[in-house]
Amino acid sequence: MSFLNTFFLLNDDINAHQSIPNWRISALRIILTSGLLLCLATALDTFSKALQLNYLWIIALTIGFTSILLLLLLASKRFYYSCAHLLLIALVLASLAMNLTLPELALAQIGSMLMFVCPAIALMLLGRRVAIFYALLNIVPFYMMLHDINLSKYTNINQQLPDANWYITGVIFVFFNICIPLAVARTIVAAKRLNKTTLCSNAYLKSKNDLYRTFFTESTIPKIIVDDMGMITDANQQAIDLLKLPNPLNHQQLLFSSIIPNFKSCNSDKQEQILQLNNTYQRVEHQQVTDSDFCVYEFHDCSTEQHIKDNLTAMEEENKRLRYRDTQTQLPNRDWFELQCNRLIAKYRKGFYVVVAQSANNDYLNIKFGNHNSQTITQTAFKRLRNDIEGPLLCAHIGPGKIAFILGSPNENDLYSALPKIKHILDKNYNLLGIKSSQSFLFGIAHCPEHGDSSEKVVAHALEALKLANTNEVFSLYNETNSQSFLEKYEISMLLDEALQQGELSVHYQPKVTNTGKCIGLEALSRWNSPILGSVSPAVFIPIAEEYRMISRLTDLVVQKVCSQINQWTQQGFNCVPVAINISLIDFSQSDFISKLVKHLADFAVSPNQIELELTETSLEANQAHSLILMKTLQSWGFTISVDDFGVGYSNIARLADYPINKLKLDRSLISQITTSDRQQSLVRAIHNMCEELSIKCVSEGVETAEQVRIMADMGCKEFQGFYFSKPITPEQFFAHVSQKGLIFEHQDTLIKA
Repeated sequence: MSFLNTFFLLNDDINAHQSIPNWRISALRIILTSGLLLCLATALDTFSKALQLNYLWIIALTIGFTSILLLLLLASKRFYYSCAHLLLIALVLASLAMNLTLPELALAQIGSMLMFVCPAIALMLLGRRVAIFYALLNIVPFYMMLHDINLSKYTNINQQLPDANWYITGVIFVFFNICIPLAVARTIVAAKRLNKTTLCSNAYLKSKNDLYRTFFTESTIPKIIVDDMGMITDANQQAIDLLKLPNPLNHQQLLFSSIIPNFKSCNSDKQEQILQLNNTYQRVEHQQVTDSDFCVYEFHDCSTEQHIKDNLTAMEEENKRLRYRDTQTQLPNRDWFELQCNRLIAKYRKGFYVVVAQSANNDYLNIKFGNHNSQTITQTAFKRLRNDIEGPLLCAHIGPGKIAFILGSPNENDLYSALPKIKHILDKNYNLLGIKSSQSFLFGIAHCPEHGDSSEKVVAHALEALKLANTNEVFSLYNETNSQSFLEKYEISMLLDEALQQGELSVHYQPKVTNTGKCIGLEALSRWNSPILGSVSPAVFIPIAEEYRMISRLTDLVVQKVCSQINQWTQQGFNCVPVAINISLIDFSQSDFISKLVKHLADFAVSPNQIELELTETSLEANQAHSLILMKTLQSWGFTISVDDFGVGYSNIARLADYPINKLKLDRSLISQITTSDRQQSLVRAIHNMCEELSIKCVSEGVETAEQVRIMADMGCKEFQGFYFSKPITPEQFFAHVSQKGLIFEHQDTLIKA
C-alpha cells in the first residue's frame, strides 16, 4: 500500500510537484495505468489469433499503443503537461485507428466513441480551454456516425478478427466504466479533502477574526495598523476618535507621518515614545507583525503620570536652584563652586589656584553680632570680588564666613603679586549694624592639579591650608607634608580593618515611631568603641570605610548582627518590628550583594519582610539600569526599599517616579528649618504630596522638637525618627524598655538601663 500511495500520489498534504497538485498527476497515472493494463491484455489476447490470420496491423497497433502508454506513465511526473496532451492525442489516434481498420461500420462507430471521453479527461488534467477544444473536435466523429462514413475503404482492409465486436465493445466498456471512473473518483477525493481543508481554514479564520475583534476592533485601547509604506490600513474606533481620523476609514490614503509627524519610523530601536495628542499625553508603542510588513501602534493615555513628572521636574528645578545657593546669604555655594571647577578642569586642562578667604575675627563677629548679621560681611566681600574686573573668577560662599575663588596665575610669583591686591579690597571697612568694622582676611591656597585632580580635593586642601593661616602669615599654601589628616585617616583605616576582622563594632538601634510615639520600626546604626582610639564617631569611620573599600565588610557585619539580634528577640518571645539597614553605593554595586544578604537571613531564620534597606540617592544614580533591576528583585523577595537622606545636596525628585521605592526619608536639613521657613515648609509639603501620588511613604528624620512633629503630622507624615523620641540605644536597652513600657517612646522618655 505504501508503494501504491507513493506511486499514485494518493496523499494531498505535500505536493510532489511545485506547480501541479497531486490529484492531477494521480488522475493522469490512474488513466495511464488502467489504459496500459487494458491495452496489454488486448495485445496478449489477440496476438496469437492475429498472427495465425496474418493480421499484422492488429499486432502493431496493440503493441504500439501499449508502448506509448508505458512511456507516458514513466514520464508522467516529470513531464506532466506533455504526457497529458499526448494521452489525449493517443485517444484520438486510437479512435481513428479503429475507423481505419474495422470494415464493419457498427464497430467502427463504437470505436469512434472513444474520442467522446477526451473533453472530460482534458477538463480534469489540463483545464477548460483544452476541454473546449476536444469538445469541438468531437463534432468530427459525431458527423461521421450520423452519415455512416467508414474510413476502412481508404486502407483496403476488408477483414477483421473473429470476435472483433467483443474486443472493441469490451475496450470501450472497460475504459468508460473503470479507467475514467477511477480518475474521477481520485478527483472527487481531492475535492473533498480540499473542501475539508477549506472548512478548517474558514473555522481558523473565524477564530482569528474573533481574536481580531477582541484585541483590535473592540479593544478599549486605541490601535492602528500601518503598512511598510507608512499608510494607515486600519484603525479601531478608539483610535479614530483620538486621532480625528475619517469615519469610516474605508480606502482613504492616510500617511501615518501626516497624522503624527514627530513619531519615529517603525525601524527605530526605541519601542515606545511619549507624544502630546489633542491635549493628552499618549505613550505610543509599536510592534512589528510577525512575517509581514505591518506595524501595530497602540496608544496608552499617560497624562496623569506625565503631569506628575512635570510637577516633579518643576520641583527638581527649584531644588536644583536651592542646591547651588546658600540658604542664608543666597550666594553660590560650595556645590556650585566645585561643579564649575570640575568643568574648568575638564575643558581647559590648565593649572589654576583655588583660594579660600575668611576674616581673621570671624568667630568674634558671630558671637558679638550673631551669625545672621555677620553674614553681611560675607555678602559684601563677595560683591567686592565680583565687581573687581581684574580680580578672581568663580566666587562662592563655601562655608560660614568663607569665600572661595579661582586665580589663573601661571606661577607662585604672579599668585603672590595678585593676592595682596585682593586682600586690600577685602580688608576695607564694612558697615555692620551701622558700625564701621575693619577686617583682616586670611587666605588658604591650593593648586590644581598639583594638590588634587578634582575640585573636591583642591577645595578641601585649600580649607586645610586656611587653618594654618594667621595674622603673621596670611597667605597659606597647602603643603602635604604639613597635613596630618592623611596619616590620621590611614591610621584609623588600619584600626578599622582590624576591628572588622575581630567583630569589635556593635549595633545600636534608633526607634522609628508614629507621632504618638509608638515604635513601628528600628534603624540599625553601627558604633565603634576602639580600645586605642576610644569612641569613634560614625561620621569619621564610615567615610574612611567607603574610601578604603571596607564598607561592604562593615555592611556584612551589621547585617549579620541585626539578623542574630532579631533571632534572639524572637526566641525571647518578642515579635520584632522591621529593622532598617543602611546600604552604600559600593554595597549596591556588588554582584553578590543579594546572595550574601539572603544567606545571612537564612542563617538566622529571618524573613525579608523584617528587613528594610535604606539606600542613598547616589547608589541609585550610579547605574540606573542595574539599580532598577536590583530594587525590583529585592522587592520580589519581600524587602522594603527606602531612600535615605533625601534632601542632602542635589536630590533628583523626578527620579522617584522611575524607581519602585517604598519609603522616602526626608533629611534633617529639610526638617530643621520647617518651623522657621515658610518656603522650606512649602517645599517639604510639596515633596510629601508628590510621594502620596506615587504611593511612597515619607519618614521625617532628625525631628528634635514637638513643633516639628506637629507640622509634619499635619502634612500627613506617619513615621518619625529623631532625638525628640529617642537616641540610638543598645539592644539591651531597647528590650528592657519594651519589656516594661511596651513600644511607646514618649518625648524625653528615660530609657531603662539593661
